[in-house]
Amino acid sequence: MGFELERILYDTEDFLLRTMRSGPVRQAQKRRAQRKWQEAIRRIRRAAWLLAGLLIALVAASIVTDIGFFTWLVALPTAFFIAFLSLFWPTREAAEPVKAVETAPLGEMAIRAADGLLDRCDELPGRAIGSADSIIGRLHELAPHLGGLDPNDPTAGDARRLICQHLPKLVDTYLDLPLSLRSPGSESTRRFTESLAIVAEEFDSLLERCCRDRQLGFETQHRFIETRYSDGDLGRG
Repeated sequence: MGFELERILYDTEDFLLRTMRSGPVRQAQKRRAQRKWQEAIRRIRRAAWLLAGLLIALVAASIVTDIGFFTWLVALPTAFFIAFLSLFWPTREAAEPVKAVETAPLGEMAIRAADGLLDRCDELPGRAIGSADSIIGRLHELAPHLGGLDPNDPTAGDARRLICQHLPKLVDTYLDLPLSLRSPGSESTRRFTESLAIVAEEFDSLLERCCRDRQLGFETQHRFIETRYSDGDLGRG
């Protein structure tokens, strides 16, 4: 009886944690849906151009040579079928090969890591969702700042290891465990939740390091404004 009650409480907590997702995660889901919609539009546009090209070629061939009714009867459905099949081919933008970790831009890797973690959130324990949401949000915040880092900067090396190695390896090794070892309240689940929380804190630290120069610039401007315009200095030359 006690075990069943504990299981019900865990399931209820898990449901609530998954339902009450943070704002950054909802924004990430929206961006991913938008990218999928844009890819669908590109495929439809390409299929339309392909069909138009095939029909123009067929008409041109019928003008130059004598194409019989049977040829038209076969060629028309074939053209529509080819255009339909092209809807399932990724466009050049979507099919761009994944670059090696050593050469891919860090900002691009951050977005990929955020999308990858977002895709696997349903497999993670409910108590780890908060840390996962925090990491996803930080990855999207980091992306534009990571692009401006010098590749030889130690911060860039730390970011690449955290984003491309440590985070995915932690998630992969946990999800490779048997389901019985990933049950709510299990020791493995507890340790994974703790480890993901540590990773989330490291991403907070990484964001602070990446934005240190900007923060210093802001503090300098803040002190200047305070000094220049405080104590009735407003309006002085």
